[in-house]
Amino acid sequence: MKRFVSIALFLAITAGIFGQDIPVAAPTGKIGTDLLDAIRMRTAARQFVKHDLPAATLATIVWAGNGMKTPDAVTGASKAGRTVAYSGDNAYINMYILTSKGTYQYVADKNLLKQVTSNDSRATVTPEFIDSSAFMVLFTADTAKMPSFLGGNVAAFREMAQATAGYASENVALAAACYKIGSIVMYNIKSDAAAAAAKLPKTELPLFIMQAGFLQ
Repeated sequence: MKRFVSIALFLAITAGIFGQDIPVAAPTGKIGTDLLDAIRMRTAARQFVKHDLPAATLATIVWAGNGMKTPDAVTGASKAGRTVAYSGDNAYINMYILTSKGTYQYVADKNLLKQVTSNDSRATVTPEFIDSSAFMVLFTADTAKMPSFLGGNVAAFREMAQATAGYASENVALAAACYKIGSIVMYNIKSDAAAAAAKLPKTELPLFIMQAGFLQ
C-alpha cells in the first residue's frame, strides 16, 4: 500500500513539474455576446488583473484564432477549413500559447494544446513582457506550407503571412473581449528567443506576439 501511494505521489509530482497537453474542444454553443458588442468591447491594454484562466475560456479563444471549421468550399476559395481565411489550401499560420506553466502549440485538428516546454519563457521573448498577463500568443508562419503560386518567394510569403496572422489575432482579441480580457499585439520580439521558446523548426518564422489578460 505504501509503495502504491509513493508511486502515485511521484506520478502526481512529475505531472505537476512537467505539465501536460491540454484538450481544447471547439465551442459548441454561443458565448452570448453580439459581434458588434464584441467589437465595442475589444480593448488594447498593457495593464491587467491577475486571474486564473479557465480552460474552457482558453479553448474558445484559440479556436477563434485558428480553429477548424467547414471549408470555404466554393470555386477558387481556400479549402484550409479554418476560422481565418487563407490564400491557398494550407493553414500556414501556427499559434503557440505561452503561460506561466509552459509553452503549447495549438494543434487545431486534434483540439489540443500540445506542450512544447514546461518553462515560463515569456520574459525571454520580448523586453515588454507584462507580468500580469494571463497568456501570450506567438504567431508563426511555416514556409513548408507556402502556397505554390508564390514560387518560393519567402519575402512575399512573410508579407502575406503577416496579414493572415493579423486576421487570427483580431479573432483572438474579439473572442477574448467577450470574457473581459484585453490584449495587445507587439512586434518587439526577440526572434531567436521566440524560436527557442516554441522549439520552432527551421521552416517556421516567428511573426509577432499578443499578450492578453483580464481587465477586472
